[in-house]
Amino acid sequence: MPSIKRIAVRAASAIMAAAMLATSVAYADEPYDGYNYDWWGDPVPSQNGYVVEKVVSGLDIGCGALSQPSDMFFSDNEELYIVDTNYAGSIDPTNQKGRIVITDSSFNLVNSIEYLDFSAVGDWLDKKENELNSGELDSVRYAKETNIYFKGPTGIFVDEDDTVYVADNENERVVAFTHDVDSKGIGYGKVITVYTRPESNVYDSTTTFNPAKVLVDAAKNVYVCIKSITKGAVVFSKEGEFSGYYGANRVEQTGEVILNAFWKLIFNREQIKKMKRNVPVEISNFDIDDDNFVYTVTESKSANTDVLKKLNSAGTNIFTNLGYSDYDFGDPLTKYYRGQTYSSQITDVDIGDNGVINLLDLKTGRVFQYDDECNLLFIFGGIGNQKGTFTTVNSVESLGTNVYVLDGRKCTITVFEQTEFGAIVHNAIDLFNKGKYEEARGPWNEVLRRDSNYWLAYIGLGNAYLNEGNYEQAMKYFYYNSRNGYSDAFKGWRMDFIRDNFTLFAIIILLLLAAIYVISSIRGKKKAKKRAEADALLRAQQKKEE
Repeated sequence: MPSIKRIAVRAASAIMAAAMLATSVAYADEPYDGYNYDWWGDPVPSQNGYVVEKVVSGLDIGCGALSQPSDMFFSDNEELYIVDTNYAGSIDPTNQKGRIVITDSSFNLVNSIEYLDFSAVGDWLDKKENELNSGELDSVRYAKETNIYFKGPTGIFVDEDDTVYVADNENERVVAFTHDVDSKGIGYGKVITVYTRPESNVYDSTTTFNPAKVLVDAAKNVYVCIKSITKGAVVFSKEGEFSGYYGANRVEQTGEVILNAFWKLIFNREQIKKMKRNVPVEISNFDIDDDNFVYTVTESKSANTDVLKKLNSAGTNIFTNLGYSDYDFGDPLTKYYRGQTYSSQITDVDIGDNGVINLLDLKTGRVFQYDDECNLLFIFGGIGNQKGTFTTVNSVESLGTNVYVLDGRKCTITVFEQTEFGAIVHNAIDLFNKGKYEEARGPWNEVLRRDSNYWLAYIGLGNAYLNEGNYEQAMKYFYYNSRNGYSDAFKGWRMDFIRDNFTLFAIIILLLLAAIYVISSIRGKKKAKKRAEADALLRAQQKKEE
C-alpha cells in the first residue's frame, strides 16, 4: 500500500500537470512548462525537446485563408499537401466545397487543386452511367461519385509516384489522381481511380461509406478509415476492388463486457439475441512506415484498449508481442481542473525518422513523442491562443527534425523545431539503436546533466553498461528506474561474481565436503561404539538370566 507521502506526491504532481494543460501564461520562450513522466507514472518538470519555430497561415502560403483544414501530408519529395475542407471555391462556390493546397517545404505555394478531370477514366464513367440507367445506382450516389468538385474532403495520402489519394468524405468516395494546372492557371486533378462503396455481401449495404482518412501500402493496396465501421479499415486493391477489412480493434474489457460473457454461458439463443452487443471502438487514424508497418490510433474518451497499434501485413499487432499493447499513451492520468476533465484522445499518428512516433492529443492539444519501443521522449503543445498552443488539433506530420501540427479552427500550421536538448536525446537513442553503446554514454550523461528528471537517460545508461558487461554500474542506473533491467544486470553480476571467485568457491566447497566427511565418520564411529556397548550389555544380561 502506498505511503501517505507517496499519495501526496502523486496528488501534487497531478495538480501540476493539470495546471500546465490548462494555463495560458507564457513561461520563458514557450507558453507552457515542459514536463514528462517518471518511471512511477508521475508527471515531473522537464526540459522542452521542441519549441515553436513559426506559425503559418493560408495568407502566408499565398493561397488565401484556409477554411477548417483537416489533414496534411508530406510527400517523398518534401511537398506538403493540405486538405482545406470547407473552402468555398473560386470556380463554383455553390457546389465546390474543399480543395487541396500544395506547398514546398518552405511553404511556398506549388498548386491549389480545385477540381477533377475524369477524362482518363471514361470506362468507369460509362459503367456508372449504365448503373444509373439500370437502377442499380441512384441519382444521388451517382452525382456524388462523379462530382468534379470535392465535397468536404478530410484525409490525404501521397505515394512514392506522387499519386494523390483523397478521402472525399461527403462525396462518399476516395479519389486517386495526379495533378496539373490548366490554361487558366487553376490546379486540377487527373483522376486515375475512384474507390466507392463496396458492392459486397461482406460490406453491410446499410452502412454508409464516408471516408475519413486514407493510406496506401507498398503494394498499392488502399486502406480507408471510416469512423462508423468497427471491423477495421476498409481495404481496396490497386484496381479498386474491395478486399475486406484490416486491423480491427479489440473490445474494451469493461465490467459490463465480462458480465455479458458470463451470461452468454447461461442464456439460451433468444435471450442472447436480446442482449446489448459490445463492439470495439473504430479506428480513428493511421500512418505507415518505411517497412510497410501500419500504425493505427483510436480516438476515444473512455476506451484504453488499442489506443496505438503497429500492424504487420496480416493485421497482427506487433506491440502485443513486445508487451506494449496495454501501455498508456498520452497523459496516463485523467485530470480535473476548473470544472473540466482532461483525458487524452489520440486523434492522429505520425511515424518520423528512426521510427519516432508522434501522437496528437485532441483533448489536450499536445504532441506526445515516443521512440520505436514506446518510451516517452517529449511532450509539447497545449490548449491556448499563443504560439505553440492550439484550439482544435487535426493532424501531425514530421519532416527531418521538425514536427508540424495543423489546427483546424485557427487554420494554421505550427512548426516545432528540435531544441539542443532534444537533439542530444535523439542522438543518444540513435547511437544506442545502432549498437554504439559506449558512444551513447556521453550523450546520455549530458542529458542527465541538463535534466536529472529525465528517467529514460538512466535506462539508456543502464542498457549501455549492461551491453558492455559492466553489471555493477548497470544495476546502479537501473535500481530506481527498471525492475527488468536491474534483474538482467543482477544476473550478469552474479555470474561474473561466481566466475571470478570460482577457485575460492571450489576450495570452500571441498573443505565443506571434507568437513562433512570427517564429521560423518566421527559420528559413525561414535554410533558404532555405542551399538557395541549396548550389544555387550544385552549379552551380559542374557547370560545372567540363564
